[in-house]
Parts: sequence; structure tokens; C-alpha cells
Amino acid sequence: MNFVKNNSLFIRLVMMVSLALCPPILLSHFASSYFISKYGFEQAEQTVSNVAQLTAESPVVIEGMRSPKGDAWLQMTGFLHMLTSVSGVKFIVLIDMHGNRIYHPEEQKIGAHIVGGDEGEALQGKTYISSARGTFGFSQRAFRPVHDENGQQIGAVVVGIMSRDIEKNVSRLTSPMTWLFSLALIIGLLLAVLLSRKIKKILFGLEPHQIARLLEERTAILSTVREGIIAINRNNRLVVVNEMAEKILRSAGIQGELLGRPVQEVVPSTRLDAILKEGKPEYDREQNINGQIIMTNRSPIIIQGKTIGAVATFRDMTEMRALAERMTGLSNYAEALRSRSHEYLNKLHVISGLLRNKRYEELEEYLSQIIGSKIRETSSIKVNVQDPILVGLLESKFSRAHERHVTLTLGGSGVIPPLSPTGSHALVTILGNLVDNAFDAVSYTQERHIDLSVHCENDTLVITVADTGRGINEEHLPEIFKKGFSTKGAGRGIGLYMLLLTLDELDGSIEVDSHAGQGTSFTVHIPLAMLISGGRA
Repeated sequence: MNFVKNNSLFIRLVMMVSLALCPPILLSHFASSYFISKYGFEQAEQTVSNVAQLTAESPVVIEGMRSPKGDAWLQMTGFLHMLTSVSGVKFIVLIDMHGNRIYHPEEQKIGAHIVGGDEGEALQGKTYISSARGTFGFSQRAFRPVHDENGQQIGAVVVGIMSRDIEKNVSRLTSPMTWLFSLALIIGLLLAVLLSRKIKKILFGLEPHQIARLLEERTAILSTVREGIIAINRNNRLVVVNEMAEKILRSAGIQGELLGRPVQEVVPSTRLDAILKEGKPEYDREQNINGQIIMTNRSPIIIQGKTIGAVATFRDMTEMRALAERMTGLSNYAEALRSRSHEYLNKLHVISGLLRNKRYEELEEYLSQIIGSKIRETSSIKVNVQDPILVGLLESKFSRAHERHVTLTLGGSGVIPPLSPTGSHALVTILGNLVDNAFDAVSYTQERHIDLSVHCENDTLVITVADTGRGINEEHLPEIFKKGFSTKGAGRGIGLYMLLLTLDELDGSIEVDSHAGQGTSFTVHIPLAMLISGGRA
């Protein structure tokens, strides 16, 4: 068994197929040889028995045995010669009641006692078949008593066929069978080799342990990727559904077994069947699955020029937008740089113009205003905030407020110490979303004012963002933190949802106070220790 296990798949297949073919072929050969041999001996026994009966019942033989000389004897010998030749037996021997030969094919043996020692029962009137060695050798012999017309036994007839002749006849029948079975065995072995090569080719020359390893790796890869992956065969039935795909489909309300089902039953809005039919890929397409929005890529599976299926990879759009929201910190930093660059470029143009016109008094006054304004803004931020990332975020929001002609004021009490990187980025998400929403809210009103308060009280960070926007309708208030809800159009409704998730990680809370036409105020409470330690362990 170890020898088989240690060999290649090709050798194992050849050996297994050969072992499967050899026993039935050899068994068939031995069985056919046995039955042919048995039939041959039975036929020989039937022949000698029939010839013995014909001889014993022949009047010519009976008359010749009673008159061993004269015409009757000559007629008997002629008849026996003819019968021996026609029947194909080796010999016909007549014996008297003492076991002595009355007739023998070889005349010199007439008068001698029969050889073999099996004649006793025949002289007692019995008919039987015996195997014994006579003067010709080992033979199958039929004994039958000979009676005269009065029923008196006058001797016996012995008819024999040589055993070697029977075996030769059997061999003439079994020899072609032997060649036939040998040919069948050779053909079977050749087919085993061809089948093994074909299977090896289908498996791309891989051994079973390599195939098992590939299957394990495929399963591991499919289970670890963050994208959902589904694949269908040419019958539009699902053959691959990885863990992420099942998670997304279950969250969309898809129930029951997934594998083996028609893809249209599982994902009614799918286009995989069309991809399979058309053979053209589609990339970065939005798809709605029972209200769940995903971003999907679809492609046909083509092997050797034939389309055998189609595959789709997809991600939840909410997660993709959430990832984008988690990058708010970087986008805010970039926005701060852009805002400052744009603001200072405009001011440099003014300074350049005043210098060219030699209006030094106006230039001095303008610089005093700029410097004083920046000093006041920076000072108001740094009084209470020591975290550099949070300082950068607030400065960027002031720059953006100048660009959008929005009055942004900062207040608060208590010192916010340097935070952990996780805490800083969490506040970037929270503050960034609240202030950006306030910018959007006041962009439709004449009075554009935002009050931002960041302060600490009782080891809790309290952030309040109040705007003079149009406010939120009362019926919308319970929905504003739900994923995908927005009154600003499609593709929105992620910011406040992400804010709520961030607060949940920090054990924080949020309160909303809003009245239509009177503005909105958001108040956030976060344990300061969570911001310093970086959230839950």
C-alpha cells in the first residue's frame, strides 16, 4: 500500500485500473477453460457410451462373438473397423466372460487378458464409464455387457478414447480463448494507460495532494477577501459563494441555501446571466439588492476560448463610503492646505497691488488686519486645544469658513490634552462631519453663522455645533442617523451614520436640538479617557 501511495497519480491509476481488469478477465479465462474441459470429457464419455451400446446391441457383433471364425467373424471385424473409424474412438475391444480379448484392433493382443483391472463389474452385467491405463495408455473407457438373443451374457464390449486426445481437443478450443483473453488484457492495460493520461491531462498534471492543497488555499483565500465573490456555471446556477458574499446577501434578506440555486432566484437584479450570454465584462456598476446598494464588477469565465460561467465581485457601498469617511482626517488636512493656499494667494495679490501702487499706509493697515485676525483665530484655538491634529482641523475649518463667507466662532473652557492617534482621528470624523453639515445647512440662508464649542467638563469632552440653517423637519429627526438617509439627494446619508458608529466605539453620545427655520444644534459627549487611550481595548 505504501508503494502505491508513494507513486504518482498516473502510476496509481494504471495500477488500479489494471487490478480492476485482471481478476475478471483471468477468472473468465479459467472459468471458460474449466467448462470447455468439462464439456470435452463429457462429450467423450457420451461418445464411448453410445458406441459401446451400439456395439453391444449389434446382431453382427453378437453372432461374431459366438462364432470366432468364418463369415460372421469377418463381418463383425469389418463392422467394428468401420464403427471405430466413423465414431472417432481409439479402440473397440470385445472380451469373453473370463476377461480375455476376443477382438482387439491389434490382432497380436487377441486372446490375452484385458489390461486395466476395471473390467470386473462389466462381466457381472453392469454398464459404466471408467478411467484406466490400458495397452494404448490412459483412456476413458465405456464398459457394456453383451447378451445373446436369449439374454445370456456372453461377454462385454470396451470402447475407449485416449485421455490425451480428449485434452488435445479441449486445447484446440481453449487456445483461441487464451489468446482472446490475453488480447483483452493487453487492450485493457493500454486503455488504462490512455485513461490515466487523459485524467492526468484534465487535472493539468497535478497530483491529488497538490489538488487538495489548491482547494484548501482557494477556500482560505475566498474566505479572507473583503469582497463578496459569487460565480455561476453555464446553467446559471451558483457554484461559488464566499463568506463575505453570503454575509452581504443575508443582510439583504436573501434566505435559504445559496449554492446550486439559479442566480436569478438569489439576486433578482443580477446581470450575471447576461454576462454569461454576451461574454463582455462590466466594471464599477451599482446594484440594488432589496435596498442594499453594492458596487460590483462582473466578468465572464473563459477557458480555451469557451465561456463556461461568470463571476461577480462586489462590496457594500455603505462600507466603501464608510472607508472614505474614515479618510476624512487626510481629506481635511488636504482641504486645510488648499484653503490656506487659496486664501493667502488672494491676499498676496492684494499686497502685490498695494506695493506696486506705493500705497504703504493702506498696506500696513491691511497686514495688521490679517495678522491680527490670524493671531486671534489661532489663539482662540490653542487656548483650549493642545492636540496638533485637532488644531490643524479647526484651523482648516476657519479657512474654509472665510472662503464660504460663513462666520465661524470657537468657544469653550478647560484644556483638551494631546490625544492618542485613534482618538485624534475619531474627533476628526466627528468634528469634520458636524462642521461640514453645518456649512451645508447655512449655505441656503442669509445669516451664515456657526457656533463651535469644544470644552472639557468632569473628564468628559463636550462638543457643540450650532448653525443658523433651515433646521430639520420633526418627522426626519428619528431617521438622520440611519445609514443611507439624506435629504440632500442620492449618494449621501453616510456622515452621521459614521459619526454614530465612531461614538459607539468611544462610549459617547449625541443630542440633537432642531426646529424648522430656526437652525440645528448637535451636542456630543465623549469620555476623555477613551480619546486618550484610543477607545475600547
